[in-house]
Amino acid sequence: MAYRRNKSNSKKWKESFKTQGKLFFENSTLHGVKYVAESGRSFMERFMWFTWITIGIVTTTVIIVNLWEKFQTNPTITGLDTDFHNWDVAFPAITICQHIPTSEEKIREFIEVHQHKNKTDIADLDFYTKVAQLSINTWSQFTQSYSQQSFVDMETDMKELVYNISNKCDDVFQTCYWKSTAYNCCDIFDFVFTEHGFCYTFNSKHYDKHFQKSADYEFKKKYIQETDLKWSLTFQVKSTTSHFSIFIINSNEITGIDFKPQHIWDFRIDTILFSVKQTYTTEDTSQLNIKQRHCAFENEVKIQIDDTYSYTGCTTECRMNNAMKLCSCIPFFYTIVNKNYRHCRFDEISCISEHLEEIKSVDKCNCHLGCLHTVYEIEKLDTLMPDEEGEGNSKLENKFVSWPMVRYKREVLFGWVDLLVSFGGIAGLFLGFSLLSAVEILYYFSIRVYCTTRQKRKTASEDKFKKYNEKFLVPVPVYYNQRRLSDLVLSRMTNDNK
Repeated sequence: MAYRRNKSNSKKWKESFKTQGKLFFENSTLHGVKYVAESGRSFMERFMWFTWITIGIVTTTVIIVNLWEKFQTNPTITGLDTDFHNWDVAFPAITICQHIPTSEEKIREFIEVHQHKNKTDIADLDFYTKVAQLSINTWSQFTQSYSQQSFVDMETDMKELVYNISNKCDDVFQTCYWKSTAYNCCDIFDFVFTEHGFCYTFNSKHYDKHFQKSADYEFKKKYIQETDLKWSLTFQVKSTTSHFSIFIINSNEITGIDFKPQHIWDFRIDTILFSVKQTYTTEDTSQLNIKQRHCAFENEVKIQIDDTYSYTGCTTECRMNNAMKLCSCIPFFYTIVNKNYRHCRFDEISCISEHLEEIKSVDKCNCHLGCLHTVYEIEKLDTLMPDEEGEGNSKLENKFVSWPMVRYKREVLFGWVDLLVSFGGIAGLFLGFSLLSAVEILYYFSIRVYCTTRQKRKTASEDKFKKYNEKFLVPVPVYYNQRRLSDLVLSRMTNDNK
């Protein structure tokens, strides 16, 4: 019985869909649809209209898919912004890394104080020199040579060791000038451990706070103004026996293997002239996700090693997490940001070497450029004159080649409203489709189908009940004449008795 009832209901639904489908095709506002279902049309005419409608649907679908792909992959445009009248321009971070950041005197002094040895042999000098040069690129070579050696205790703090044997600020710099004003070099340069090794940095947000001379020191970004006498940083080093790698980057970025040095200073040039190319992103791009706009705003992605997002901050943290996952420790040149990280002991450095390529890989970390992205490029190198080489080859000036006049702007080319308009325009052009057409389709194939099916059920139930009454319920006759006759006889009998 239940099966027959379900079958009957299914039949009613199918009939309703068929009926409403026919009504929809006959009354639809879509191009050409009514000619397919209209009675009196020949088969060839209907087939022709059906073919054209199908072509329109396919074309619309293909174009809409292409528009969606464009919206997902390239919805922004980057162009020149010439309306850039900023009187304050941020000076870059200048980081210099000495290729041999120690000296024989430093090593001998360290051994004498910490190991109580009056004599230093060649093996000790070689070992501690290589320790001072440790970086992510020299790590494997160092561990192959010294991981099994017993020059130091296996529990030795590698960061303390490298700091103790490395050249201090007074050992490196002689004079410094910032915007033509003389400064104590150690007041404007901070030392920092980087993936390139032990370095000194000017105007960088990222420096080593663990060994900072003043606890209340606070970083303040340095700017230049168009009215300044010079837009440069000049420094003179004490020794020219070791070359320097020069990095010129944004002060918010971290010096690491994501950057190659813009110049290897071998003391044959005295001036580096650089230009700045800055790209900023307008606020309206926040309607897009990071993957669409290809950049992340400063407060959009949280990283542990910095309070604001940067690409190098993301990649550095990624490599730290890789090292913790594979070796349960991180190399000494990374900063410990919380208790989840710890530096590798000397007996653990071989693990880092074994997994170095995996640690350096950041492909799985989804790091994106910052939406405010600044790149510094060297435009010119001034070479020393022949008669100056004996006197001024230890001095280097880093300055802007010219005042920045333009920057780049990334803005929305194709937003949600543009996408909706494009979809509607294409669908309207090929099919005459609109949002009301969608409402019309929903109306015909949901509300009307439901109401029609319900009405049919109600009508069928009433007809069934009516037939049942006609068949089984026979009306009972009322004999009014006999009743009236009996009442009359009874009345007369009563009167006679009286």
